[in-house]
Amino acid sequence: MPISVGSQAQIFLHSVIGGMIIAFIYDAFRIKRRAVKTSALVTYIEDIIYWIIVSIIMFAVVYYSNEGEIRGYLFLGTILGAILYALLLSRVVMNSALFIIKIVCRVFSSIWMVVSYPFKLIFKLFAIPARFLAKTSRKTLKGARQIGRSRLSKVAIWKKMFRNIRKKI
Repeated sequence: MPISVGSQAQIFLHSVIGGMIIAFIYDAFRIKRRAVKTSALVTYIEDIIYWIIVSIIMFAVVYYSNEGEIRGYLFLGTILGAILYALLLSRVVMNSALFIIKIVCRVFSSIWMVVSYPFKLIFKLFAIPARFLAKTSRKTLKGARQIGRSRLSKVAIWKKMFRNIRKKI
């Protein structure tokens, strides 16, 4: 059954919009890749997911606009839509999304610095006695090893260790 020119124009417009959506989804994956560095395996999996999404979108465009009939101008419209999006909107979307991600990361970083500051301060305060205890215990253990090597009685070992500790305090 022949399709009117108006219906063909409408189908073509749907395919152009589908191409723009496909290009936008590609940009979303590009934004994600620039924001979060991933391994080659994750990139491979993302590519598979992208092509699955593209095939679903193309199926939906063909099914809803043209009742599942594949025509050549559907592919031309999709390619034209992707090219139009790439030329007109891609740079704006990429730059604005990356800028927003950068701002959000800075805000969260600032919040994290404010929230974690008391914990860092407490850690530094406890680090001073901890260093002293570590230094003292190292010297005490070193003394205990030397005493143990000289084969003194256990009582003499403990007395000598406590004498060393008292001297340091």
